[in-house]
Amino acid sequence: MSSLPRALLLDLDGTLVDSEMVHVAGLRRLCADRGVVLTQAEGLYVIGHGWREIFRELDLAARLGLDLAAVIAGTVAAKDLLFGEGLELSVLPGARELLALAREAAIPTAIVTGSARLELGQALRALGVGPEQLAASVCAEDVPRGKPSPDGFLKAAALLGVAPASCLVVEDSEAGIAAGIAAGMRVLAVAAGNQPAGAPGHQDQSAAHHQRASLAGLRREDLAAMMMGPEI
Repeated sequence: MSSLPRALLLDLDGTLVDSEMVHVAGLRRLCADRGVVLTQAEGLYVIGHGWREIFRELDLAARLGLDLAAVIAGTVAAKDLLFGEGLELSVLPGARELLALAREAAIPTAIVTGSARLELGQALRALGVGPEQLAASVCAEDVPRGKPSPDGFLKAAALLGVAPASCLVVEDSEAGIAAGIAAGMRVLAVAAGNQPAGAPGHQDQSAAHHQRASLAGLRREDLAAMMMGPEI
């Protein structure tokens, strides 16, 4: 009989909340305010990557004249303005239910995100979840390398005292899926926040151990079954 995962390690953006393009909009606004226009490719690079990688790959220090902390704070402030103008941070189907299922099944749950801790706070408010309801959280500031590096997932497993092979990662992006696999964990890819195939920003989820259209309807037995199957 298959066993439940010993820990759930959840991505945030595009997995629990439909926020990938919100992040892009916030960064675009900050850049525009400083006379910098991001290309489409640069905007799409934001999807699935952490702040350290975004800051480096988009050369934001030179282009904006800001350090990483100032870019994060400026993007968060820009998103708050966008929220005030009517932009919404939507919760993806089944996200709240999965968090509730994990609590009922006594599965320790951590969020592992390339977003900053301030951005995690924005998302948790949308989810109606307090940080005290999570066993741990790992944000961009907490690891030297973001996804596709496994650093964030390995740090979360260490914080929870759970072996990587006993963890189930839930992701949406190519970088996140690669990070979970590199960490030696089982990976579920969820498509609810993904762009359609062929559309800009679409994430190829085929490398994951399991794929679902959304988190809606997940049961304890589904989580247990995801810990079984062939290795990648």
